Amino acid sequence: MARVQRQGSIILCVTVVLPLFEPGPVRPAFAQGPRSLSSVRLLRLSVTDRCNLRCVYCMPEDGVDFHKQTDLLSARDIVAVARAAATIGVDHFKLTGGEPTVRADLCEIIEGVAGLTTGRVAEQGAGQAPVDVSLTTNGMLLDRLARDLRSAGLQRLTVSLDTLRADRFERIARGGARSLGGLARLLRGLDAAEAAGFERIKINMVVMGGVNDDEVVDFARLSLGRPWTVRFIEYMPLGESTMIGHSAEATVDNAAVKARIEAACGALEPVDRQSEPGVGPAGVWRLPGARGRVGFISAMSRPFCETCNRLRLTASGELRSCLFDGGEVNVLPALRPAPDAERIIDAMRRCVALKPETHSARGNRAMSQLGG
Repeated sequence: MARVQRQGSIILCVTVVLPLFEPGPVRPAFAQGPRSLSSVRLLRLSVTDRCNLRCVYCMPEDGVDFHKQTDLLSARDIVAVARAAATIGVDHFKLTGGEPTVRADLCEIIEGVAGLTTGRVAEQGAGQAPVDVSLTTNGMLLDRLARDLRSAGLQRLTVSLDTLRADRFERIARGGARSLGGLARLLRGLDAAEAAGFERIKINMVVMGGVNDDEVVDFARLSLGRPWTVRFIEYMPLGESTMIGHSAEATVDNAAVKARIEAACGALEPVDRQSEPGVGPAGVWRLPGARGRVGFISAMSRPFCETCNRLRLTASGELRSCLFDGGEVNVLPALRPAPDAERIIDAMRRCVALKPETHSARGNRAMSQLGG
């Protein structure tokens, strides 16, 4: 760009070179969302912020300030949000916590959500279809609750399991682990879940460098004899969890995890993602001859924000657009004194518009407060 300057009676013409800026990231043509409400397929419903464990990656060692029970959404509130979401095509609902099984009316919530039908199939001219209802749990109470959950209409289970070593389980899970029965009780819960009719259970292992990453091969081998999908999740620094001080060392790239498994067990065979229940972000593979599968969720090394298809509802009534970066919209005004479906849908529309292009390196709230 030329700029004219006058010095006394002399006129100078000065050429100014402007810096070149790199263009920002370009959204691929296939990415419908994430800021389109029509791209939302999954709503995670946190039914409580309380938990009977204190896992190192989930909350600080001294815990978090829980909401008063009276401040939590009622079963009616949660089902009302799910019902409104189903009318606009959301067809997958994941019940989470904290630990959802500590909530006394969990089966009532499951019954309400499981009875919904989704409008997504109707748009394709095939009529209404039941929604998919799943639950993520630490498994500590499954030995006595699995049959009730199944009878209430729960279709699928995801169980958090980060180690196969009893002493390490107590270190990772901290408070309550031993008094609840420790790893042995969790494993009994998995057996009870299968006996109750839950098939293709998903096992979530949060891989933490220097903590449990030496067990990834053992976990992958769990899929050989049982029809489970064992999923390896990169550690995500959220809130004030204990691991946050050395998060760089704690986060292990899933590419390294996959390479370690293949070195010990042979080349993994790719699996068509459409054949795996749910609509999550995991890449799915199979060990040679395995009954089950292994999956990789790589939110830190390969963020999948461009194709994010979910929203979260916290137990206190906030719709949240992103696990890391908030984008919260209060849905309580649409629920009180009586649920208003149009206002709930509008809150969802405003929330999805707040999704980031790419999430930050550190989340601003503890996992237990968000439902994962």
